[in-house]
Amino acid sequence: MKSSYALAGMLDFLNLGELFQLLGANNSTGTLRISSRYSEEPGIIYFQSGNPINATAGSLTGLDAIYALFGWSDGEFEFIREPIDQKTTIKKNRMEITLEGMKMLDEGLIDRMGSSAPGKKAVYKPQGDPTALPVVKGPLVDYMYVADEEDYVAGETIAKQGRHGNWIWVVLDGILEIRKETPSGQVPIIRIGVGSFIGSIAAFIVQGSVRASTVVAITDVQLGVLDSQRLSRENALLSDNFSKIIKSLDKRYKQCANLSADIFQKKRKSDDFLVGKEPIIREGESKEGLFLIEQGNAFIARKTERGYIPLARIEEGDFVGQMPFLQVGHEPYSAAVFASEDLQLKQLSKEEIQKEFEALSTTMKNLIENTAAGISALTKTTCDFYSKIR
Repeated sequence: MKSSYALAGMLDFLNLGELFQLLGANNSTGTLRISSRYSEEPGIIYFQSGNPINATAGSLTGLDAIYALFGWSDGEFEFIREPIDQKTTIKKNRMEITLEGMKMLDEGLIDRMGSSAPGKKAVYKPQGDPTALPVVKGPLVDYMYVADEEDYVAGETIAKQGRHGNWIWVVLDGILEIRKETPSGQVPIIRIGVGSFIGSIAAFIVQGSVRASTVVAITDVQLGVLDSQRLSRENALLSDNFSKIIKSLDKRYKQCANLSADIFQKKRKSDDFLVGKEPIIREGESKEGLFLIEQGNAFIARKTERGYIPLARIEEGDFVGQMPFLQVGHEPYSAAVFASEDLQLKQLSKEEIQKEFEALSTTMKNLIENTAAGISALTKTTCDFYSKIR
């Protein structure tokens, strides 16, 4: 495979976080080179199938290098599509890296290019408002699937938790907040920006869908209404296994959202769920394989300073394992799986699942990836806040 010049531009037009989203959405493999007049040496990030696997920036390598590069706002970038022969030293989810990098930049934990001393490591030290919500953005919008456009003003409610509705919007401009309705009132759990979606593709699989959360405009926003007929026709062609994966992914998102609401209300979670469960995937291990549960149940859990926190309960029909085309921020690198003794799994062909995913329309792929990005963002902010509960 020959190298090919694929993308170039200025960092003041596409910042590093947006480049991560773009390269991830396109499952890109190659080298991202970032240069600036303030640095004698360029920053280099190596991508494999849309995921950063290694990086250099001066004397820094790996995650330290990537976090330092978030401070480069004045410069140029170019992405070369080419085979990568690099050891994988970065296993963190790209959405978590983006959220962490932007947070560190906002809190002054990363030197901004032009005013920093060279060689300083970017070490994350949580501070500031622990409830500050990240803004999750999506990839470039595919306007072929936009059937209509709607405008809303700041403070207006777009969708209400508990009401029926299976239409989906894509954010064209502005910022919205996703909130959970609780006995204590509305609890904000995440914010979304351009390229993100309101609604789930699972709504086309499960009839009679009910909104799982309330969505409120934080700024004036413009939304694109997606063509539901085109999405429904495409959904009808999905295999049974792929449909189960989508429903299971949607289920995880909703469970993570409910968990976030609980944690933001300072409700502690015990690790009693581990009783009678054995780890079949340990957090941080490089264990491959994608499965569907045929019998029994399991918990996805991440280890925090306060012990394990349950992120999702999965059961018959749900997937478990490493997804070939998504970074959910759960097992195997960022969460463990604890299973019941009667757990029975059916292994799926990752090649077939990958092939089916790649054959989807851009909008369908973006919907699925946006759900995974939401799970990752919710998981990170919830666990960060959970570690601070007294």
